[in-house]
Amino acid sequence: MSGTMPGQRELGRRELLRLGLFAGLIGLAGWGRGLEAPLLRATPETLPKKWRRILPKPWTYKPLNADLGREPFGSALEQGADLLALGDGWLASLPEQELQPIDAAALEDRLDDLQARTFMASLGPALHSRVLPVGVSPWVLLFRQGDPWLSQARSSWQVLLDPALKGLVVLPQSPRLLMALAERMEVPDGLRLLRTQAYASDDRQGLNWLTQGKARVAVLPLQRCMHSLRRDPRLSVVLPNSGAPLNWTVLVRSALTREPLPQSWVKQSWDKPLLGQLLAGGWIPPLPRAELHRALGTIPKAYQSIVLPSQEVWSRCWSLPPLTATQQVELEQRWSQSTP
Repeated sequence: MSGTMPGQRELGRRELLRLGLFAGLIGLAGWGRGLEAPLLRATPETLPKKWRRILPKPWTYKPLNADLGREPFGSALEQGADLLALGDGWLASLPEQELQPIDAAALEDRLDDLQARTFMASLGPALHSRVLPVGVSPWVLLFRQGDPWLSQARSSWQVLLDPALKGLVVLPQSPRLLMALAERMEVPDGLRLLRTQAYASDDRQGLNWLTQGKARVAVLPLQRCMHSLRRDPRLSVVLPNSGAPLNWTVLVRSALTREPLPQSWVKQSWDKPLLGQLLAGGWIPPLPRAELHRALGTIPKAYQSIVLPSQEVWSRCWSLPPLTATQQVELEQRWSQSTP
């Protein structure tokens, strides 16, 4: 006979039931986490709505409010985002170890040689495999009642230094972008002069400053201009023949996610009919020019040469890859020295 008393056997059964219930709850919680829908995070203006709205199930989208004084995309990774869509200017705020390879060879093979592959090469070997460009938009000059300046603007960015525009220019908030523009101006001390022209340094609200304030020209990505151009006859847009800086939108994957990139979703934006609709909105997929020109008919004739400029003009456009720590210090010093 066993030496175990009846009371001990009852206690053992009760403990077993409790342990079984506890283990079941833990398993259920883990199972629930596993069933959470994969999450895409981006600021509302980053992705075209027509594309964002067809994000395939079970993926979900949650907008980010990008406070320019913080690092919203790093916070989004910490909070469990599987995929981020962001402008290339934010890449420097994301440590490489927090990202994993995109693993989308079929999409990467479709990238154009002229700009997309050049941009990818400029990222360096670590980021190259962790970033997928999905769209690009050149920075352009958007004028309100701009007839006096349009001819000069078609030639170069130096039109922004016209004395008649002093205090009437909405500039981007990015010091680096302003430096890149100033470098294309054939004047000494161009950066300081450019900063003295500013009505505001706020490209996020640039359209409001231009249409509701006294500003006469704003420097904005083309994709933020197209809707207003069709609605407001006072507005006109110019991409200078000297080329323009490029505003890239990229996808990156969290190092913690198990979700593969939704490649079919990206592919939809690179093929008809969505390709033409996005082009008409100033969003340019990073595809060879021949593929883009097949969708030229979807773009209003007045804007075809802006959305798809000539090969010569497009080849003069340039990207701004992430800065090294040393370059960042040099930029800050240069910016400080250019204070008006």
